[in-house]
Amino acid sequence: MRHDQLRSLMISVTILSISVVLVLPSAGLGAGEELFLAIRNGDTGFIKAHLSKGDLQARDKRGATPLMHAAAFGNFETLKMLLDAGADVNAHNDRNATALLWAARDEEKALLLIQHGADVNATSLEGQSPLIAAATRPDAAPVIALMIAKGANIDFQEGRRQFTALTMAAESGDLESVRLLLSKGATAGILNRFGMTALGSAPTGRRVEIAQLLLQKGLDVNLGATDAGRVTNGPIDRLKVTALHNAAAFGPVEMVRSLLKAGANVHASDSRSLTPIFFAVATEYPSMEMLQTLLQAGADVNAHDNTGETPLDWAEKFGDPHVIALLKSSGAKTGVIYHSPKPPSAEPPKPAVALARSLTLLESSSTEFARKSLCVSCHHQPLIARTQALAKLAGIPVNEKVGKEQLSQMVTQWNGPQEEFLQGLFPGGGANRLAEMLLGMKASNYPADSITDSAVAAIALSQRPDGRWAAGEVQLRPPLAESDAASTARILRVLQEYSIPARKQEFAKRAAQAQTWLKTMKPVRTEDAFMRLVGLTWPRASDSDIRNAAKTLLAMQRPDGGWGNNPNMPSDAYMTGSALVALVESKAIQVNDVEYRKGIQYLLSTQFPDGSWHVRSRAIKFQPYFESGFPFGHDQWISAAATSWAAQAIALSLQH
Repeated sequence: MRHDQLRSLMISVTILSISVVLVLPSAGLGAGEELFLAIRNGDTGFIKAHLSKGDLQARDKRGATPLMHAAAFGNFETLKMLLDAGADVNAHNDRNATALLWAARDEEKALLLIQHGADVNATSLEGQSPLIAAATRPDAAPVIALMIAKGANIDFQEGRRQFTALTMAAESGDLESVRLLLSKGATAGILNRFGMTALGSAPTGRRVEIAQLLLQKGLDVNLGATDAGRVTNGPIDRLKVTALHNAAAFGPVEMVRSLLKAGANVHASDSRSLTPIFFAVATEYPSMEMLQTLLQAGADVNAHDNTGETPLDWAEKFGDPHVIALLKSSGAKTGVIYHSPKPPSAEPPKPAVALARSLTLLESSSTEFARKSLCVSCHHQPLIARTQALAKLAGIPVNEKVGKEQLSQMVTQWNGPQEEFLQGLFPGGGANRLAEMLLGMKASNYPADSITDSAVAAIALSQRPDGRWAAGEVQLRPPLAESDAASTARILRVLQEYSIPARKQEFAKRAAQAQTWLKTMKPVRTEDAFMRLVGLTWPRASDSDIRNAAKTLLAMQRPDGGWGNNPNMPSDAYMTGSALVALVESKAIQVNDVEYRKGIQYLLSTQFPDGSWHVRSRAIKFQPYFESGFPFGHDQWISAAATSWAAQAIALSLQH
């Protein structure tokens, strides 16, 4: 989050009332409002009747034209209609963005705009160019090729991260675009804001061929990040992270082998004293082949991070017995002995009492977290908002003031970046986390408006060719932000809850592609399984597909009634609460069924007297530590998320 956004959020939390932020989709449109709404709604009859020069030159309150709205919120037919009527293809808004900047990630629209003379070097005040915007999306080669042919500046660096089109193509895993850009003379060694070249972004795309192409350019394989940005409480601690660190986390193993062959330092230590082997074992999806490769390269199994933990300590957080056995057989030792909080011994509370306790704690923590961080986070406001919504349906009183504050915080954080969304930028996180925020806003009954439209337009275009929406993160917030199934499920629901009428047909096609991927993917963790079920429920797939997904999830339930994230981890409130919610919302089971009752009993028996549930953190820390008003110290944020999920499951049990 940028300092201007933080400052805006701090002011708005204090003075912004709910009546101010609840706005209609037409908010911010200005002159020609009816035409803008017709474009959003796909009303071709109205649009055809309003194609005069004056209509085409109308501006919304941010200076955008009808053509720009058609590029972002309308369908292809509307865009073509406006162009054929003489709309100015290079008109720009108050941020110097053009229709091409807004549509660069949509191949069909982008090609049409370029063919009509759109300026391929138009640059917004955010520092974004059409070429870089296009390169954020996989399979962008046709658009990139035409832009280059029209004279696009191939080495232009955008303003926020100083990435080039080559860096973005590497990050998105678009091999064809990387080859094209290199063949046209793109400079591989340009440093971005973080002191890295495109090679540092290649692991995110997970294409070994891209890393190999970049290595052929003679790039320094051991460059480490020199900047990671700042948040309210200080600098982000992710300095000196190399391409090998990230490749060990993201994979595939062939990329690690290529980097090692090129001279990557297996002992490279980042600002937290973490070497690549830590990144390889601190994951929800460990690879024995990855670990073996690093060990064969001489990785130190007894290295210590700046907390004193060793690779074995990290591996034990995830519990994979094969990884642990291999480390031990290689001489790995324990560095720090973990002491879990003593479990509650009191008589389990009644469900209504348990829910009330949790709400009080969550609402208090939400306020404290926002006060100290000046930020909206996936483990606080959106999850708590959804908990409040279900509690109200169950007849449990909630703190309405906190609910309004949370909504104000979410809306304010995402009001400013609307323009960045439309240009293919995702300040504060990718599509996965943005979808989580939108679900929190929906739980607070926030209606569709320009904020949700801008976010959804950006999210939709982030879909991968195979139909999924990639989570895009590893190790930062497991399990909240590490599962592609979870990311896909969240976005499917967002596309349904905040649909844009003119793009309804497109969204339906995207949903069908995503559900096909969900039906064929094999869940590795409980997070995969329960979010797969969610993704098949919203929008609703066939009953047989939902039954099969539910059967997979139910098979993971333990004798104690709970679920753990994998077969080697103990049951916990996060997995148990989320699994129960998914099963009931899918209608696969009912709250009176034995599986649900067993799950609720597990939750009631493990709740602490203050209303919390404890889950051990397994995230590699990168943010400055602060107390959020939730117990359990460094385990507080995952425990807060777990408490929200557990409370939601209990709330559902009280509604019937």
